[in-house]
Amino acid sequence: MALVTGVLVGLVPALRSSRSSVYDTLREGGRAPSGAGGSHRMRDALVVAQVAGSMLLLIAAGLFLRSLGNARKVDFGFRADHVLTMSMDPSQVGYDAERSRSFYRELERRVRALPGVKSASLSFSVPLGYNNQSAYVHAEGQAVEPGQRGPDAGFNKVGSDYFETMRVPILRGRAIGEQDTETSPRVAIVNETLARRLWPNQDPLGKRFLNNDDPDKPMEVVGVSHDGKYGWMFEDPRSYYFLPMAQSFATLHALQVRTVGPPDNIRLTVEKEIRALDPNLPVYDVLTMEQSLQGGNGLFLLNIGAAFAAALGGLGLILALVGVYGVVAYASSQRTHEIGIRMALGAQRGDVLKMILRQGFGLVLAGIGLGLVAAFGLSRFIANMLFNMKPADPLTFAGVAGLLAVVALVACFIPARRATRVDPMIALRYE
Repeated sequence: MALVTGVLVGLVPALRSSRSSVYDTLREGGRAPSGAGGSHRMRDALVVAQVAGSMLLLIAAGLFLRSLGNARKVDFGFRADHVLTMSMDPSQVGYDAERSRSFYRELERRVRALPGVKSASLSFSVPLGYNNQSAYVHAEGQAVEPGQRGPDAGFNKVGSDYFETMRVPILRGRAIGEQDTETSPRVAIVNETLARRLWPNQDPLGKRFLNNDDPDKPMEVVGVSHDGKYGWMFEDPRSYYFLPMAQSFATLHALQVRTVGPPDNIRLTVEKEIRALDPNLPVYDVLTMEQSLQGGNGLFLLNIGAAFAAALGGLGLILALVGVYGVVAYASSQRTHEIGIRMALGAQRGDVLKMILRQGFGLVLAGIGLGLVAAFGLSRFIANMLFNMKPADPLTFAGVAGLLAVVALVACFIPARRATRVDPMIALRYE
C-alpha cells in the first residue's frame, strides 16, 4: 500500500507537468505569485481534506473519551471497590450437591475469619459477568393468555451477606439471610423495575410471582433492591430478581470478599484456604471487582474505542499540523518576491503576517467546516457505542474545532512569522 500510494502521489503532478506549455513556463519564470492560477488548487484541496479527516478522527476520540468518563460515573447498583471475586465448581472434581453445600459452608466460615475481611458471600454469577440467567415471570393471579409469556427478567442466585458484601441497597423489606433455607418458604428480592412492572402503583412486599422454569412454585417478595447493571454495560433498566442460593442450588459459585485494604493483598490467602479444603479444585476468574468491570460486558468496548480513537485522533492532529505547516511554508516561500515588492512599497511586517495567515487559515477553516458536517453525519454510526450522551455532542464538536483551529493557527504562524523577517532587497532579487 505504501508503494502504491507513492506511485499515485507522484503520478498526478508528473502527468500535470508533462502537459505544461514550455513557452508559458519560460515566460512565467520564478516570479509569478503562487496564490494565483489553478496550479495549487489540488494542493489546497488536499489540505482541506486532511484537516476535515483530522476533525472526524478527533471528534470520534472526543466522543469516546467523554463516553468513557460517563460510564465510569454510572450507578452500577453496587460498590466495586475493595471486592475480590473468584469462581469455582466442585462438581468438576466429583462433588455432589450435598458435598458441595458442605464445602461452601466451610469456605465461607474460613474466609470470614481471615484478618482484613469485612464480609464474604456466594452467588451464581457476578454483575456484568458472562454467567447470566433469565426467565419469563408473571405475578400470581395474573392470567397469561395461551401462547403468550410474561416479561423477561434476569436473576441471580445469592447467599446470605451478598447484599452487604456487594453493597446493593435494599430500599424496602429485607435482604436474603440465613433463615432462607431449602426447607423454608420460597422468597425473592425484586428490583425497582420488576416491582413496577408486575405491581404498578402497589406495594410489592408480600406479593408472589412465578417463573417459567418452575411454574408451580411461587416466590414471595420480601425485599426491593435498587436498580443496577446486571448483564451488560449498555442495557436499559431491566427487570431483575434475586433468589436464595439454598432454595435454588447450583454447584457453580462465585465467591465475593469485601476487604479492609486492597483486595489484591488477600488474594493468595483466600486461594490457600480453598486449596486446604481441596487442592484439586480449579479456581478461575480471580479478579478484583474493578478488574472484572473491565471485561467484555463492562467497560471493555469503551476502553478500546477510546484508546483507538485517541491514538488515531492524535495521529490525525499531527498529520494536519504537518500538512498545514508545509503548505503555508511552501506558499510563503513562493511569494518571497511578492513580499519584497510589498515591503519595498511600504507594507509593514504585520500586514505581511496577516496576508500569509489569511491564506493558510482560510484552508483550515474550510477543512474544519467540512469536517464538522461530515462528523455530524457519520457520528450516528457510533451512537450505539456511546454511553449516556448524544452522538452530536455540542461540547465535543466545539472543543475539537477550537483545538484544531488553535493548533493550525500555530502551524500557520511559524512560517508566516519567518516570511516577515525577509530582507526586502534579498526578496526583490529572489527567483
